[in-house]
Formats: sequence, structure tokens, C-alpha cells
Amino acid sequence: MTVKTSIFIPARLMSKRFPRKPFALIDGIPMVIYCAKNAIETGLPVYVCTDSEEIKSLCESYFINVILTPECNSGTDRVAIASSQVETDYVINLQGDEPLISSNSLSQIISMVSILDNEENSIISGVEPINSQEAMDINEAKCALAKGNTKIQYLSRQPIINNAEDLSDYIYFKQLGLYAFSVESLRNFASLPMGDLEKAEGIELLRGLENDFTIFSCILNDQTTSVDTQIDLNKVISKIKNR
Repeated sequence: MTVKTSIFIPARLMSKRFPRKPFALIDGIPMVIYCAKNAIETGLPVYVCTDSEEIKSLCESYFINVILTPECNSGTDRVAIASSQVETDYVINLQGDEPLISSNSLSQIISMVSILDNEENSIISGVEPINSQEAMDINEAKCALAKGNTKIQYLSRQPIINNAEDLSDYIYFKQLGLYAFSVESLRNFASLPMGDLEKAEGIELLRGLENDFTIFSCILNDQTTSVDTQIDLNKVISKIKNR
């Protein structure tokens, strides 16, 4: 039996801090399309999922698969709805504001999906080491890793230190907008109500931790910047120019 993995990119038109950011240009390409092109380089099926007719039309103009969904509380909830329209065993959720997550990093998390079969309710989340200054940014979700840095123990907007065994100092990790689920775990996750910790921190994967999900970490090093503001977009453009 062939096991199938698909990549879904949730995108919404309006953001409080950066309205219409899926259309923000990076190298002359709308950001949501830029993310999709990175995903397509993996060779897997890629689907943008959105509640916006404008985003749908944009994707179709670039010949990118798109699935129209209702309004959703989170990107993962949107992906869960979209995945029900596709035949797949594993789902990669790549947030549409993560243009610096490369196809190599996507391939790294894709290579790990078989570990999801070891735990009934489990998720893989991309994480990345950051410096102490970046750890102070409340817009970034930081995570505490455990079990030899293989599992996420907690997530917070506040700095959380990790004592890496091979370093003499503490380091920090941020959580990326990149997750992997089995279809069953994704649907179980999406069926759960928002928990108190998720509401308090504004981090959706806390819903999993509050309900005894195992969250495996996939440590990447793309030096990413998720785009929440125009300043973030400027940083992304600068990083791409200096590569």
C-alpha cells in the first residue's frame, strides 16, 4: 500500500496587524504563492486552503491547487476541513506567512512522518534555535523541549530556556508555522474545543498538550521570519537578497 503525504497551506485575507498579507510581494511574487512554490519543490501534492475568493483566484492564476473553506478559528482547523476533500494519509501544515521555510526543511519534516504511527494522538512541529534577544519577542511562540530535544513539553509567548547537553549555555527554540499530522490525529485535534492555555497564550498547539497529545520536535535552521507585519516582510526580503 502506498502511503500518501500532502502539503496544505492555510491562508486568510485579513490580519489585524497586516491586512491582505497573502498578496504582499516577495521577489515580485505574492507571499502565499511564494510559500506554495517552496512546497511544490518537494514533489508532493500542494493545496492552498482559504475562505477568500480573492486568494482562490490568485492561486488559480498561478495554477496552484486551492480548496475553499468556511471561516475558521485557526489555520490547523482550516487544514482539517480542507484535508477531508483530499485522499491522503499524512498532512503537512505549512502556514502561508512562512516564506523562508525551504523545501529542504519541508523534506526533513516529511521524512519524519512515520513516527506519528507510534502515538495515537501526535504531531510533529518544526522548531528553530533563536538567540536571547529574539526570545524576548512576544510575537514568537517559544517552546521547551524534553527527551533529548525530541519532544515539546510546553509553549509560551514568554522566553523559555532549554539546557542543551552539548552546550555550556542555555539556548532558546521558537516554534515554526510548520506541523505534520496523520489524518486521524488532525481530525481528533480539530474536534477539540480551545483550551484555557491556548486562549491565554494564543498558541494553537497548546490545545494538543492540554489533551495529552505528543508533540515531536523537528529542529530546523532556516533562520526564518514569519510575516506578521510590514517590518517582518522587510526582514524577509532582506534575508532573501543576502542569501
